[in-house]
Amino acid sequence: MKKLNLKFLMLALLIGLSSNSWAQTLSVSGVVVDDQNVTMPGVSVIVKGTTTGTVTDIDGNFQITAPTGTETLMFSFVGYETQEITLDGKTTSYQVKLAASTIGLDEVVAIGYGTVKKSDLTGSVTSVGAKELAQANKVDAVSAMQGQSAGVVIQRTDNKPGAGGYNIRIRGASTINTNETSSNGGFTPGQNPLFIVDGIFVDDISFLNPSDISRMDILKDASATAVYGSRGSNGVVLIGTKRGKSGKLKVDYSNYFGVKQAYNLPSVFNGAEYVDFIKDVAVGNQFASGNLSYRASDVDITEFFDAEEQQNIAEGVSTDWVDLLIKTGFQTNHTLGLSGGNETTVYSAGLAYTKDNGNVEGEDYTRYNIRGSLKSDLAKWLNVSVSNYITTAIQNTGSWEAFRSAYRLKPIGRPYNEDGSLRFFPTQKETQITNPLFDTKNITRETKFLQYIGDLAVTIKPLDGMTITSKFSPNMKYTRYGEYRGLYSKSVSGNASNRRAQVNNSNYFSYSWDNIFNYKFSEGIHAFDVTGVMSRFLERSEGYYNEVRNFTTDAYSFYNLGAGTDIRDVSSSFVKQTLESYTGRLNYSLMDKYLFTFTGRYDGASILAEGNKWAFFPSAAFAWKMMDENFMQNQELLSNAKLRLSYGKTGNNGQGGGLTPLSSQSFLGSSATNLGDVSTPALYITNLANSDLTWEETTEVNVGFDFGFLNNKISGSIDVYNRKNTNIIFGKDLPAVTGYSRIFENIGESTNKGIEISLNTVNVDNGDFTWTTNFNFASNKNTLDKLYGGKDITFGINGTNLIHRVGESIGSIYDYEFAGIWQSDEADEAAVYGQLPGQVRVTDVNKDGKIDADHDRKVIGQVTPKWTGGITSTMNYKNFDFSFAINTSQGNMYKSNFHSNYAWGWQDQPNRTFNGYKVNYWTPENQSNSYNQPGNAGIYGSAIQYKDVSFTKVGYITFGYRLPSDLLEKIKVNSLRVYATVQNPFVFTDYDGWDPESAGRNQWGAAFMSRTIMAGVNLSF
Repeated sequence: MKKLNLKFLMLALLIGLSSNSWAQTLSVSGVVVDDQNVTMPGVSVIVKGTTTGTVTDIDGNFQITAPTGTETLMFSFVGYETQEITLDGKTTSYQVKLAASTIGLDEVVAIGYGTVKKSDLTGSVTSVGAKELAQANKVDAVSAMQGQSAGVVIQRTDNKPGAGGYNIRIRGASTINTNETSSNGGFTPGQNPLFIVDGIFVDDISFLNPSDISRMDILKDASATAVYGSRGSNGVVLIGTKRGKSGKLKVDYSNYFGVKQAYNLPSVFNGAEYVDFIKDVAVGNQFASGNLSYRASDVDITEFFDAEEQQNIAEGVSTDWVDLLIKTGFQTNHTLGLSGGNETTVYSAGLAYTKDNGNVEGEDYTRYNIRGSLKSDLAKWLNVSVSNYITTAIQNTGSWEAFRSAYRLKPIGRPYNEDGSLRFFPTQKETQITNPLFDTKNITRETKFLQYIGDLAVTIKPLDGMTITSKFSPNMKYTRYGEYRGLYSKSVSGNASNRRAQVNNSNYFSYSWDNIFNYKFSEGIHAFDVTGVMSRFLERSEGYYNEVRNFTTDAYSFYNLGAGTDIRDVSSSFVKQTLESYTGRLNYSLMDKYLFTFTGRYDGASILAEGNKWAFFPSAAFAWKMMDENFMQNQELLSNAKLRLSYGKTGNNGQGGGLTPLSSQSFLGSSATNLGDVSTPALYITNLANSDLTWEETTEVNVGFDFGFLNNKISGSIDVYNRKNTNIIFGKDLPAVTGYSRIFENIGESTNKGIEISLNTVNVDNGDFTWTTNFNFASNKNTLDKLYGGKDITFGINGTNLIHRVGESIGSIYDYEFAGIWQSDEADEAAVYGQLPGQVRVTDVNKDGKIDADHDRKVIGQVTPKWTGGITSTMNYKNFDFSFAINTSQGNMYKSNFHSNYAWGWQDQPNRTFNGYKVNYWTPENQSNSYNQPGNAGIYGSAIQYKDVSFTKVGYITFGYRLPSDLLEKIKVNSLRVYATVQNPFVFTDYDGWDPESAGRNQWGAAFMSRTIMAGVNLSF
């Protein structure tokens, strides 16, 4: 005891704190699992007959200090039967299994720098557990989140294996950046939420193996995210990976094997149909020139097809290029996990292998994951933990041309020569589009990366209820992109001087250093939880870019840049920024039914201008647990009722708006000028500095109600919010006459208002058969409230015309409105507008008898959905289980890249016309009002390319069987389940392109939507 007191005396000298002596106690530890052997966080553990208790941690572990002589512990959790165990003299490795009752909701969630019982939440937080992630069986973690949480909109923008292309919006968009890239479908990646994996800030989570994740907690309102201050304005996703469990060694193994099939493919014309189509194009060309009496019977096809093509037509050649290109893909995952420990030390380790082959040759993704963690109590007052997560992956994206070439090529061409070899140009006349089977074999696009995230934490417990933690969390990623375009790729087309190799290397490093103080104490009816954080974040990245052309051979790929003689690019980059933060949070509970949370964070960002780098972000929240009131005790309808109210302010340092380090400063550009007759190098200022540039700020009010009926057989929550964004940062283009190109300013304000509903139901629970369903619905209304200067900002993304206009949604679609097709009996009216029958008709907004850009373009839609929803349902009958998930997105629009670039391309030149897709188009004999006459779209033809991209997708359907426990006991196995799953089996949409989610992105480099049929095993022993 003297040695112990001496330790505490030394500690007091360091931090000015004292401690109490220890009573005679017994330390008991173990793990709690459900009836499927899944660990359970948040389970209450009470020493029977006392008020001494604790809760299990995020991995289901518990450790409780009980008085010597304790005989019984009680375990309880919402939705599960209370369990009692009798201590048998041992102090470790107790495994307690809880049986489900009529409800089943997680009770503990992560809230940033800590956890809290779900019943004590004051902010808006939703969770996705390991069970939901396992059911989804996705290759990447973001896919598994899709449709699971109200107010979280996830748009997949890239279907290539391992692409990780997602836009994620939590409660709408805020930044009005116009610097989106075409691959992002009109969205800004900078508006994605903040991802935090085991306390480490990361930009995306595609490197994670979903089976390694124990849970995701999504912080949505400003009160919940305020603890992250400036980094939380777009929402926060907290991700915990699986950690060690006390007890004997436990081994978990899971796998699946599957085949992938491309589907939802628009039908294109076969050879005979294509000939008829060309005749209709020729008729359309005649109509466009004013010859309305011309018909298909008047067309002489020899004008449009050369002798070889005519011979192919006569011989009935009909090549399905899409079918030739597509192959069956393969997908597999293997995950091995180990965990165990004793009363002082727990450990875990894991290995995972993922392989995902695409539906086109040359597209594949291979990922290896290694994880390990160790947590140890070196003393009663000292804990040390360390975790490591390593990912190495290779992604091959293959040809970016083959996909679209297969849809463009004429079906009357031949893929093979007479000797069976591939033919480069399908016809002698074709010089634009090559055989896509060549491109898949002559293009290499390979990305390799190695990523490490780690966490080292030291925690001291100087007093009962007090912890002080210092945690260092590095994130390192090395990426190498290599590209080679061979002699017979489409972009080179046999010209050796165009052979090209490109190698880009990037090194990224960041770290978070958090010093966290937490003190929990109670006095009578009062309970306090105080948290203080001092945090520092640094990130830096450097990149090196090289492109060389004119190789004499394809043998080197991109591994020998010196073999090329034409150097096109040698460049490099370096970016660095820091963020320093001071945070305080108080959770106060009065009588365990009136809950208050107060948070403040003071952030400083190096990226902003001098004098404006620091800002303070406060929040406050209140919750009333109404069920604990006397007036609720005698009613039987409600089993849970909690009212929540929160207000908070967060920030954004402008990165979502395109701001980069030094963007608030002036840049120098190089040029040359003449001094007399001598050319002299010169420097000039490009960007104009803005010394007043400051933080974007987001202020949000949230009102929520958590409810339960019929003993929580029906439970859920309703949230209504109003989010106001001010001082929005935007890079304004400046007139050339000013001598500058751009300046970043705080120029606007916007509002997001919405409602979110989550509903959980226990439909059936009669012992052998249980059926539960989870519903979620969210609607968001976004409005741009203010633009300094009051002028509209118009811009285009990948062909879609967009506008920032006060009173409209940020980045609304702004163009002519499609109003049908001019019919033959409307020829006179069409002539007033300078148009002809068969052409696209647009709305005359001001009805002045003419169409002009200033008065007849209007806001015709928005790229973000008006509402979203999801359904997940699970049924269990004895040892059988069946589940499915559905998600829907409704009310958004894009200018479809498929319709803009692949449908009837070159229709004004029949001899070059691409193959077409089958739709009900207008002809003199078939006066459709849906699609224009081929070859006669008119001057407003692009208006027909704006498409509603609403959809409903079935995410998965799974059927499983768990082997009986008596059989498992004989073979010494805890759990064994076999299952079959269909991933993405169905999509329901009116959009007639490839994939409604990626309709707005450039299809160069895109991939087919696919479904996967798989089977797998979950094993634990």
